Amino acid sequence: MQNLMIQNKLFNGTREEYLQKAKDELNGRVFKQAGYEIPEVKIACSWALGTADKNKKTLGQCVPRSWSKANINEIMIVPTVDDSEQVIDTLAHELVHAVDDNKSGHGAGFRKICLAVGLNGSSQMRYACAGDELTQTIKDIVKDIGLYPHNELQIHKRKKQSTRMLKVSCLHECGFSYRTSRKNIESMTNYTCNGCGEEHALIVEWR
Repeated sequence: MQNLMIQNKLFNGTREEYLQKAKDELNGRVFKQAGYEIPEVKIACSWALGTADKNKKTLGQCVPRSWSKANINEIMIVPTVDDSEQVIDTLAHELVHAVDDNKSGHGAGFRKICLAVGLNGSSQMRYACAGDELTQTIKDIVKDIGLYPHNELQIHKRKKQSTRMLKVSCLHECGFSYRTSRKNIESMTNYTCNGCGEEHALIVEWR
């Protein structure tokens, strides 16, 4: 990335502005040349819907117009990706879905558009990425518009939250107490102390 930074300046704008600019460049340089027009689309740096964060293969997602009250496609590029060329490569894949309005999934209609715009069809179409010619076009786009203004969100470094154990104790002087999960507490049917036997004696420390 450092060598690339020397050659290219960081894009002066937001991530979403960068993605829209990249979309416009792909439309003019690639899609129109192949006989396709990218429809109006919103693009954001965001998690893909319904995918686990551990699924590293999911780099982007396009949702159909029927999901939007504005009747437009929306594309999410996950925040774990910050390489400019990879971002635009992923964007090109998702824009094919937008052109097709997700009607073909990764089937024949999707494949036809992919091959026309230079996305490699030699692997599973689910993972279709730029072939040599499109890769060079993407490099030229990055050179012209600058680098993606985003740094990778390294979610693998986060600490997993363990189940928080809440303290349950007796109001009286018997000293009885224990810790358990919120789920267990919500399942309790009585608050009788197991130490002194008093009813309605147990309290929960929710802090």
